[in-house]
Amino acid sequence: MCQPPNSKQNARFTCSEHKVTILLPTAASPIGVRKFTWAEIQKSAPNKIDLATAAAQPCYVAIHGKVYDLGGEFVSWHPGGAVALSQIGNDASAAFDVFHLAATHETLANFYVGDLLETEVKKPSAWAQDIAELRDLMDKTGMYKSDKLWYLGKVASTGSLALLSIGILYLWGHTLLGVLTAATVMAFFFQQSGWLAHDFAHHQVFSNRLHNTYAAYIIGNLWQGFSVAWWKHKHSTHHSVPNVHEADPDIDTLPFLAWSEYALEGFADLSDGALAKFMVAYQPIIYFPLLSFARLTWAIQSVLWNLPNSTKLARFPTLNRIEQVAILGHYTWYLGAAFTLTPNPLYALIFLLSSQCICGFLLAAVFSVNHNGMPVYTPEQSKNMDYYELSIVTGRNVEPTMFNNWFTGGLNFQIEHHMFPTIPRHNLPRVQALVESLCKKHNVPYHTTSLMQGLAEVVGRLASVAGKARKISKQ
Repeated sequence: MCQPPNSKQNARFTCSEHKVTILLPTAASPIGVRKFTWAEIQKSAPNKIDLATAAAQPCYVAIHGKVYDLGGEFVSWHPGGAVALSQIGNDASAAFDVFHLAATHETLANFYVGDLLETEVKKPSAWAQDIAELRDLMDKTGMYKSDKLWYLGKVASTGSLALLSIGILYLWGHTLLGVLTAATVMAFFFQQSGWLAHDFAHHQVFSNRLHNTYAAYIIGNLWQGFSVAWWKHKHSTHHSVPNVHEADPDIDTLPFLAWSEYALEGFADLSDGALAKFMVAYQPIIYFPLLSFARLTWAIQSVLWNLPNSTKLARFPTLNRIEQVAILGHYTWYLGAAFTLTPNPLYALIFLLSSQCICGFLLAAVFSVNHNGMPVYTPEQSKNMDYYELSIVTGRNVEPTMFNNWFTGGLNFQIEHHMFPTIPRHNLPRVQALVESLCKKHNVPYHTTSLMQGLAEVVGRLASVAGKARKISKQ
């Protein structure tokens, strides 16, 4: 366990699990408290930062007027992995508050290195004050508390889809129509399992975060076949810097897709330039067929992440072992059903490929509407926006209907989810009206569409970027 220091003198922080020892000055230290300017903080953020770079130098962030060094040994200790690096050089106050429990402030104190100069501390804007009041209201009215019976119903209804698919395969797996019907039902099972694993991984259900993690492993790894650890590594960074060029992994999709003119920088010099030029030039046409392979590629990445020789497995061996066993369990029941309930290997392969591709489309159609086709910002531009504003202007809500709420797993309330990711799915409609009202008050763009209109906007953006790509290719 990690024990935070409690001495008022220089404190030595030791984390036995991760072998971290850090000597830090406190306010009472003879050397005093170092005062930072924003220029010093931003200077610690190189253009390209990775774990190796961060481990070799100071990496400063400011949180509520205090400055913390996330470089050195912090990056190998942080349970959230490299996502913290996306905030280097920034005011990470809102991002920290959104993703961490209040008790985490005690642990964060171990990386404290000084304060912002008084002249550098900005007075909270009216927008920031209203956001703080909204968070307090949500807390007082119980919006952060989940309805366990509601989630039990979702787990049961989602699990029943797998049983239904296997039942169809058992009864009619000897016919092509039966195999395709079972595959379609299984695809919906995988999609809905993805939404449930997403809820648990965001700690929306239980107050004990470890309980959420275990539930996410069951539904994400065992049911769906996705690595929760791989997903968190990618998804948490996306939440931290949505639609920020070269920072958000969800829009780093070259050579297959380009989501903004920024992605075309150095386009002609790519090592796989020929493939990129073809794919991007025709991306509005290729887009939907490409979506069908999304789940397959994510499943492969999940397996690669959990291979015994993977360098990703060194940090939390117990949880990594659970991940490996759960993924192995997934393919045991999934492949077992396909090859034992169909009369020949060809039908089994049709079932497997169809369920993967249909689910890929069902998943990616929702993911793409959430943010794709919305504004993309450079890292420099994003520094002038706070976390909540960036979450709102880069997100797209889909109109709440009974079907949309179910089909998207509550991600049709994308704006509210990004602002408050630990809010249980069933409480997002309560938050939505409050957020929209606040945006109107402060003239912050708040975008809602139908599901089909959202998809049309996505394709429209792809077509616009493709046109620019073709011009570059002709130069």
